[in-house]
Amino acid sequence: MRKVAVMSLVVAALAVASGANAQDKVRVGYAVQVHQANMMILGEFASKHGFVLELVPLRRYADLQLALTTNQIDAAAFGYINVGLMEEKSFRDYRVIAGVFTGGQNLTLHNDVKAATWKDLEGKKLATAPNSYAELIFKASARLAGADLGKIPTVSFAAGGPPMLSALKSKEIDGFVSWEPNNADAVVGGFGYYSTLSIADNPTRGVNGVLAVNSAFIQSKRAAVLGLLRAVIDATDALNADRERYVKVAVQGTGSSPDIVRAAIPRGALDYKLYQKEAVALLKLIHEAKLTQIDTSPAVAKQFDYSLLAEVTGKPKNQLGGE
Repeated sequence: MRKVAVMSLVVAALAVASGANAQDKVRVGYAVQVHQANMMILGEFASKHGFVLELVPLRRYADLQLALTTNQIDAAAFGYINVGLMEEKSFRDYRVIAGVFTGGQNLTLHNDVKAATWKDLEGKKLATAPNSYAELIFKASARLAGADLGKIPTVSFAAGGPPMLSALKSKEIDGFVSWEPNNADAVVGGFGYYSTLSIADNPTRGVNGVLAVNSAFIQSKRAAVLGLLRAVIDATDALNADRERYVKVAVQGTGSSPDIVRAAIPRGALDYKLYQKEAVALLKLIHEAKLTQIDTSPAVAKQFDYSLLAEVTGKPKNQLGGE
C-alpha cells in the first residue's frame, strides 16, 4: 500500500513539473514609472494564469519600442504614441491588445506664478522635453484654448529630473510640462504646484500607456498572451483597490519617496481599457506636429485587436474603449 502511495506522489510530482515546463515564457518590457506599477506586480499572477514571466524594466518608451521591434521582448507597455512611430517605420508585426494607464503628465508651475487661463501662460517660460508626448498634448490644449504658442517660450530638458527641478526652484523657469514623478517632486519639495489647466483637455484625453504584443507571438502562444492579459487585469484591479499597496509597489519600483508617489498617483489612472477614438486623435495630432511625416491614424483600426480583451473580460468592444 505504501509503495502505491509513493508511486502516486511521484506521478503527481512529475505531472506538476511537466505542467510547469509546458508553460510558455513571456518577455514583458515596461517603463519605470509610477503609473506602470501594475506591470511591476505581474509576476504575482503569472503562475495562476499559466505562463512564465520575464519582466524587463526600461526607462523610455523609445527603448521599449526598440526592444519590441528587434524581438528582445514579446510585449511592451509603452505609449499610444509609439503606434504612430512604428507605423511610420513600416513595422507592423505587433498588435495592441489592452491599455495600461492614462494621464500621468501635467503642467506644474512655480508657487509664485499664477495662471487661471491658458492665455495667462503667454510670457511665461516653460520647460519641456522636446517632441515628447507631454509637450505635444500641452501645445494642443493651449492652442485649442486660444493661447498664442509663439508667446510661450520653452526651454528644453530632454530627461527632466534634477536639472529641471533645480531650474524651477531657482525661478529660471516659471513652470514645466512633464511626466510623473517630476511634477510631484516639485510639489512635495514645496516650490511648485499642479496647475488647474489640464494638458489632457483635448481630443486625446491624455491617454498614455498601452500593451503591445508581437503578432507572431500571439499566433503561436495565444494561451500565454491570454494569461498575460488576465494578469494585467488582476494587477490593475489589485492596485486600484488598495492605495497603500499601490504606493508601496511604486516606491519599490521607482525609487521615489512615499510622499512623492502619493502625490503622483492621483494624476493618472491604471486602466486596461483601450481607447480607440482618442488614439486616432493622438496619431493625427503627432502628424500635425510633424513628428510623423504621414498620417498614421489608420493604423489604429489595423493594429488594435480587441478580441483577446473581449474574451478575457466577457465584454464587447464598445465597453472596452472601442468604437
